[in-house]
Amino acid sequence: MKNVLILFLILFSYSCAKSPVEESSDAIDVALTYLSHEKCDDALDVLLELGNQPTNGIYLQVLASAYACKAGFNELAFIANDLTTLDATSTETIMTSLVKFSLSSESSADSDDYTNLRSGINVILGSTTGSPSQTSRTTTFGSRKAGDMGIQALILNLVNLGKFLNYYGNVNASGAKGLGTNTNSCFINYSDARATSQIGAGFGGVCNSNNDGHPNLDKSTAAGKRRMCEGLVLLTNVIDILDNLDLSTSSDLDILEDLATQVKTFLTAATAAGLGTLVTMTSQSTCETAMSTASNLNDLEFFYSIVFEKGLQ
Repeated sequence: MKNVLILFLILFSYSCAKSPVEESSDAIDVALTYLSHEKCDDALDVLLELGNQPTNGIYLQVLASAYACKAGFNELAFIANDLTTLDATSTETIMTSLVKFSLSSESSADSDDYTNLRSGINVILGSTTGSPSQTSRTTTFGSRKAGDMGIQALILNLVNLGKFLNYYGNVNASGAKGLGTNTNSCFINYSDARATSQIGAGFGGVCNSNNDGHPNLDKSTAAGKRRMCEGLVLLTNVIDILDNLDLSTSSDLDILEDLATQVKTFLTAATAAGLGTLVTMTSQSTCETAMSTASNLNDLEFFYSIVFEKGLQ
């Protein structure tokens, strides 16, 4: 009788065990409930305890949202308040409006908010093998889910790009470069001849010296190169997503269609200048590896002079 009871309990426990799909669905539901109450760490704990779900697009999106939550980011508030202030009438107005987003103000390099947003971005960008791309996400997850993931990655990239430009561009409350609490008027120090020619010709706006860069973007250090690459891939992934998504049917996101038009100006200018490889470099690790070569680092300098310095006057 005792053996029969033990067997019954084993069979009962087995029959009540949840399948992996059910466990995943339940964990996502719990995490979403936590996020609705802004309990970011609790949501992360639930999702990370579940373990990596590399083929589950919904899990990846909720995980990215949990990291963004820790950065104080709210997608609905962003679309309602910040996105409406995006001025995409020119490449210059784009960057000026990005640095004035409500979450753009930063007082230190690699802040917790910036790092958490970066983690959320990397969840989406790292969802496929090889270099991140909207095309590869479509192949892996299908056009509908990849579209959702692409929009989420696009928005998070724009927010962190605003933070990047705000801090390293040393802007004030009005978005004017070089007038913030730091001392620099340029993003980096320039030695590449093509870059110094741009700066000398006045194309960098208030950046009119080759040696007035932000100390945290020192290209002679590993951390400086890593941050320079972060600035690059924030922009290149925006370009890639906008170039491969049709946002014209969304009334909330139609401003991004104007952004897509202007972003192609960056692409055209950089490609014409011989920087086409950098413009399509969407992988942080690939960029960091490439910057160990002097010629690639010179190209990145040149890129900063004609994109970031010219774009944020």
